Amino acid sequence: MGKVGYKDFNDRSMNYSLDKLLDQGRNFSYEYDFGSPTQLDLKVISEYQIESADSSIKILARNDPPLILCENCGNQATYICAYCEYLDEGWLCDECAMGHECGEEMLLPVVNSPRVGVCGYVG
Repeated sequence: MGKVGYKDFNDRSMNYSLDKLLDQGRNFSYEYDFGSPTQLDLKVISEYQIESADSSIKILARNDPPLILCENCGNQATYICAYCEYLDEGWLCDECAMGHECGEEMLLPVVNSPRVGVCGYVG
């Protein structure tokens, strides 16, 4: 069976195998966690074939961490304030985090994930 045509694709169904939907160069999006969603915009860069009796690997992915700067001083951010994140603010470096007005208990570490700062995610 070949690729599924997008006119035939029902985006509400999960009854599709990725190898039938995606091919090299294809851009697509994915929404993770419908309660507090994170929208991911992705692109298939290449395919990697493996020869293994273990077929448990279905998808391999990697993201390069973005450089996020402290909104106060411009150094690399190491924390996000869980409250300020909802205002599209709150990226702080170690030094600026120490005096942040929302308090230390609101600070979450910046981790290499699109979920950083969402629902208390710490990696």
